[in-house]
This record gives sequence, C-alpha cells and structure tokens, in this order.
Amino acid sequence: MDTFFFATALALALVLSPSGVRAQASGDASHVPLDLAVMETPVGTTLDDILSGRAQPGFTPVLTPGFPFTARADHVLWVRIRAELPASSRDWRLGIVRVPVDQIRLRVHPPGDLVARDSFFRRGDGQRPWPAYFDLPLPDGLSGRTELYLEIEGQVMGGLHLSLRDGPTASAEEAQARFWFRLVYGVLLGVALLSLLRHAEDSSAGALSVGAAAICAWLACLGINGHLYSLPEVALLSGLGAMVPQALFLLGAGPLVLATLRYSGLAKSAPPLVGWMRGLGWLLVGGALFAFTLPASASVVLQWVAWFSYPVALMACLVMLAMDSRSYRWAPLLTLLAMAGAVLLRVLADQQVIAVSWWSLFAWQLLLALVVLQYLALPWGRARLQRWQMRRRATPPEPSAEEKIAVAREKLVKSLQHGLEHADDDDVSWIAYRRLLDGLKSVLSQDSSAVVGEHADGEELLQVEPKAAEPRYRGLLRDRATLLRNLSKLKAPQQVGLDFDGPEGPLEKVQLAVIPLPIPKPGWGALLVERPANVAYTDAELALCAEFAAMAVMAGEEASGTVSAQRQAETDPATGVFREESLRERMQQMLDAARLRQTPLSLLCVVVDQLPALREAGGEVGAVSAMRPVATMLRDELSHGDLIGRGGPDGFLVLAPGKKLLQAREYADRLREAVSHMIVDARIAPMLSISVGIAQAGPDERNIAALTERAAKAALVASKNGGNQIFS
Repeated sequence: MDTFFFATALALALVLSPSGVRAQASGDASHVPLDLAVMETPVGTTLDDILSGRAQPGFTPVLTPGFPFTARADHVLWVRIRAELPASSRDWRLGIVRVPVDQIRLRVHPPGDLVARDSFFRRGDGQRPWPAYFDLPLPDGLSGRTELYLEIEGQVMGGLHLSLRDGPTASAEEAQARFWFRLVYGVLLGVALLSLLRHAEDSSAGALSVGAAAICAWLACLGINGHLYSLPEVALLSGLGAMVPQALFLLGAGPLVLATLRYSGLAKSAPPLVGWMRGLGWLLVGGALFAFTLPASASVVLQWVAWFSYPVALMACLVMLAMDSRSYRWAPLLTLLAMAGAVLLRVLADQQVIAVSWWSLFAWQLLLALVVLQYLALPWGRARLQRWQMRRRATPPEPSAEEKIAVAREKLVKSLQHGLEHADDDDVSWIAYRRLLDGLKSVLSQDSSAVVGEHADGEELLQVEPKAAEPRYRGLLRDRATLLRNLSKLKAPQQVGLDFDGPEGPLEKVQLAVIPLPIPKPGWGALLVERPANVAYTDAELALCAEFAAMAVMAGEEASGTVSAQRQAETDPATGVFREESLRERMQQMLDAARLRQTPLSLLCVVVDQLPALREAGGEVGAVSAMRPVATMLRDELSHGDLIGRGGPDGFLVLAPGKKLLQAREYADRLREAVSHMIVDARIAPMLSISVGIAQAGPDERNIAALTERAAKAALVASKNGGNQIFS
C-alpha cells in the first residue's frame, strides 16, 4: 500500500511542480511569444472577406496564449496569430493541443495561401503515434514579423492552447508526451489482462469488473485524446464527428462506479446503497451507448453531459470508499481526490488561469489508471498475503504429549470455572461431568466415554460422549451394574475387558478403564473410557483419567457449596422463597431487560386473606405457620422462569416476565384456585385463600418501587372487597 501512496504523491508532485510547466517566457529561444485575436464567421467566409472588412465585426484581441472556445456547426473560428520570428533559419511549427475539431487549416499572410492542415479524426502523413498536439509546420524561410491565420471547424467546446516552437523543441515535447501516454495506456491494458488472470485464480474476487473499468477507461482516454483514429479501421468513424470521443469519454465513468462498488464491499457496509450505486453505474454505461446513436449536432450537449457525469461518478466512488472500514481504502480514495484535483487543473488550464503542460491537461488520466490498478492490485496482494500467512500457520510444530496434557488440563480448569460460575444447584454435577468428558477427548485416544452411576437418592447418573453411544451404555448398566458398582468401590482406577451388547446384538470385546467417583453412599459412580480390546491403558493414562475426574468432582463440590451458600443467604428461612431484598434486585434486572427488549412484564402481589386474624389470635408464629404452606403451593404452581419472594409481612410478590395483563389475570386465577383447594392443617385455620393484585410494567418503566406500589394497592382493593379475588 505504501507503494501506491508514493505513486499518488509523486503524480501530484509532478502535476503541481514548476518543472511540469512548459516555459512561455519571451526569453526562451525555442518558443516565440504570440499575439492572438479571434473572430467567428459563417462557413464560406474567405480570408479576403476578413481582411477587407466585409466580415464583421472583426477580430477580438486575446491577451493569453490560448482561450476557451465553442466551435459551432456552419461556422468557422478564425484565429489571427502575429509573431516576431528570429532571423535565423529554423524549422518553425505551430503546436495546438488536440481537441475534437473537424478541420484545422493554417494560412500565412501575405499572400493568404493554405500552408498546413490537420484533423482530430484523421491521422496525418508521417505523424508519429500518440501525439499531444496538432503540429502545423510553417513554410521555410519565414522571419521577422509574421501574420498567420488559423481556421477551425467543428462542433465542440474546449480550450485552445497555441505555441510556436522550433522543430527540435516540438519533437522533444512530443516524445515526452508519448512516453506518458504509453505509460497510461500500458497500465490500463495491463490491468485488463491481469484481471483475467485474477479471475481464473478466484472467480469470486470481482476482477472482471475492474478489467471492464480498465478497458473502458482506456477507450475513454484514446477517444478524448484522438489517438483512437490512429488505427485505420477506426478512422471510418470520423464521419460521426465529436460524438464518438465524447461518448467514449462518458463510457469511462459508469464502469468505474461499478468497480468501486465491488472493491469497497458496499454490500456489507451499507446494503441499502448497493442498488442505487449499481443503478448509477449502469445508467452511465447505458447513456454512453445511447450517445453513439445521436447525430453530430448533439456533440456539445453530450460534452456537457459527460463533464457533469464524471463529478457525479467521482462523488459516488468517494462515498463508497469512505464507507469501507478496511485500511486499504485510503490509497484509491486519496488517488480519486487527486484525480478530482487534476480535472480541476484541466479546467483552469482551459480557462488560461494556470500555465499549460502535459500534467495540467492530462494528469487526470494517469491518476485514473492508478485507481484501477489499485482496485486490482490491493485486494490481490492482500489475498496472497493472507494465503501466505495461512500457510505459515498451517504447519505448526506438533506438541509433545506432555504439552498436550498441560494444555488440556488448563483448558479443563477454565472450562469448569466458566461453566460452573453461574450454574444452578441442580446443574452443577451435570456441567462438571460434561466438561470432564470433553476434556479427556483431546488427550486420551478412545472410542467413547461415559459417567455412569446412581445418586444417593436413587436417581440414575448417565452422561455419554458421543451421544450415539448412549444406548450401549444403558445396556451395560442393565447387564453389568453390579460389576461396575463393585469396581467403583475399589477406590483405584482399573481396566477390564467387557462385552458390550448393543441394539443389534452382541458386540466384540472392548477394553474399559473404570475410574471411581466419590458419590455419597448408598450411591455410586464411575468414569468409563472405551477402547478396542487389543489396546490397553498405561498406568500414566489411568492416572491422568483419575486426575481429571478428581478435578471435575472437586470443582463441582466447590460450585455446589457456593451455590448452596448463596441460595441460603437469599432465602427466607420461614417460607423458603426469596428474601425481599434479593427479590427486588432480580426484579430490577428483569425490568431493565423487559424495557430494552420491549417485552411485557407483570407483577403479582399475593396476600393471605386470613393472615390478620391469625396474627391477632396466635401472634407471628401463627402467621408464619399459615404462610409456609401457601409459599410451598405457589412455588410449585409457578411457570418456568417466574420468581417468587416475600413482599412484606402479609404476602408475596410473583414476577411474571413475558405475560401481558390478560395472561397475568389467568395466571393469578390459577394460583388462587390452587391455594383455595389446598388441604390445610385444621390447627392453623379451617381454610386459606389469597387475594392477588396485578400491575403491568409500562414500555418505559424504570422504577421497580412504583410497579410494586401499584400491585400492592390492587391487592389491598381485592382483599377489602371480600378476599379470594383478583384486581388489576
């Protein structure tokens, strides 16, 4: 990328440096100062008509060595040139920067004879390739005060830049211009050819769009420079006048937009703009193709369209590149900005604001070639660099067995810590054993592994890796449970040969490693690792299995203790539900989540109707004895994901995320029914019932206290209306 920044900076420096400006001072012996005047006449007006005064209004003096002009149909633009030629005999030539005009004729007065002629659309005899000037030779022997008349016919706008030079100077300037034109054309054609190679290497890289942009840019430069007509076959198009070069010039804008669309990755950075930019690119292409069908009289209008289209295309390209987040967007982006500056230099040169040189007139073409080169080369180079880096990373040194075990040990510890950090008490053992089976796969060759056994409460313990082997281990537990239980009581790793009986019948004998797990009695447990019957376990491998199993069991016990301690600290000992403070913390978190996701959340305030009477009769002990069975019943009836906790001395709060008000009322009615049909100890009360107040959080609700207050007021209304009711 640094190479392209350097090339861009160099091109700018050449455009703006004094060395790029051709000297026009009167002291330069190779150039002669010119005194210009201009007038326009109808076609058919002769030089005698002009000199005799019959053609009116006459010449208008021009104070600069050129001027902007508009050549119109059926009119001739006359330029009077007066110069003081040195007495020394030289090969003098009148140089005019090439513009798409039909005819240029040069006359010397006196006697007014035609001495030279040229055309943008026909190659002159003996003309060298890639000229930058119309080169009109003056007759030999001219010296002193000389008066020349230039006739220009065509239909085009532009800047007319004239210079009177001797032969060696003209040849040197043309040689320098040919070098830069060849460089521009060579870069564009090279990009077009290389794009085919890039496409063959990676058809998804979009190289063909860049190649198409390079070809169209090449045609645009050939057309606007007049070099297209150096080919005899193309010279047949000369009858179309300025329409062909202007249409080709317009053709360069659309493919540049389409290539930038692909290069910038706009489909990822701004998908809604893709259709607009693609439409703009194809609109410009379609407009250029349509321009070939227009008559020659529309060339000036087409020239305006072309000069308007390029700023639009440049702006679209700059917008797409600015939206690209990749670092290598800067090279083409800055080059496009430099190109816009070079186009401005061309306009200023045509207006005679700055001196004329190849750089002020044609540097934008070199920068255009640099842009398409960067569109092809930068992604290509980046892709090759990535492949080289991937090849470097593809063959890392094979770690030793000790290194693999160390990595697996560290990975297992981190996996256990991460998995058990926020686990529920019921999930601790399951997560610990799952991480154990995953950790063993990377360091111990095996066909399958499993944790089998039975918890102290009689619940089956079975986890298998891979999952497809689970039926086989279930069959093993069914047929060999006693053997495995006895092996687990030996407290030391063992390896035994067993026959697995699978779903399809008896299987071949396998080698099993049996590592006991410390499950509280009367439960038991073991880690089983399966291998083929002819592959035995080494003592080191059995020790590794025991080490990993111990790590998993210890981590599970620590996590279980932590979860139990936290649960005990957050639980109300009298009722077994969340304490009020712990519940409110979770309520605030769930309220914030509901607001961010814009999902419904309802809060139910539950009060026990008989609680005031029980408190008066038996004190706080009687109240607690009534709340405990109600709390148990509510906890059993809660939907998954809902929370229940103390909501004050007389009741509970139930948080129901995801439920709208109507759903919350149905939910509350189910809870009320469950409590009303609950069997109650007669020593506590004949029966128990609840009143439920419901409040739904608003879309912008932030204050949990306000939500709780609304639910409590609703519960109070339900209780005062007779109890065993729901109010929202």
